[in-house]
Amino acid sequence: MSSLVILIHGFCRGAENMQFWKRALSPAFDHILTPDLPARYGSFESCVEKLTAEIRAASPEKYDQLLLAGHSMGGLMARAYLQNEKPANARKLVCAGTPHYGSKLADIALLLPGAGARWQPLRALKTSARKEVTTPDIPGLEIGAIVSTNNAHWPGKLFLSSSSDGLVESFSAIPPDAKCVAYTTAPHDPMQYDRTTAALIKKFFQQGTF
Repeated sequence: MSSLVILIHGFCRGAENMQFWKRALSPAFDHILTPDLPARYGSFESCVEKLTAEIRAASPEKYDQLLLAGHSMGGLMARAYLQNEKPANARKLVCAGTPHYGSKLADIALLLPGAGARWQPLRALKTSARKEVTTPDIPGLEIGAIVSTNNAHWPGKLFLSSSSDGLVESFSAIPPDAKCVAYTTAPHDPMQYDRTTAALIKKFFQQGTF
């Protein structure tokens, strides 16, 4: 069965941050796309538009299945892409450290004058913008969530509960439509370079479970 794997980075990150996952998944999957999105200064909508354009350029319809994994805001962008495009061959989505119900840290950052204009994706990450989680309307799509409770980043220590990954609180990282949830000890940013996280993504892609 032919597969197109799409690995999506988060806020203030780029395609280079998905290369560890790509290398870890390469022995199992031949076709892996790591889009580079304007996730620092561009709007959330512009990120989704570029993500959509890069996936379309890869001719996703020629594959038997699409497998997506997003880190942090990347999970939200993956959901938006799937909801907008509704590719019938989308089969798996893994959201790792994704703030499905928004980020308290985004709320705090947006109190700074000009923060929302300079770092536009913050607006999509505020808690008031994430009241509900919408499941992409695609038959057969399975969703998994990877959550860390290692509050090892200083903003998390200052502003979040102990049940967080240092940037995203655990409750926000667990969507109601997750088929299953896995826990890791890697804090938020190190998830991108963590062997256990990559192995969990691979397992969900292959087996539909963690």
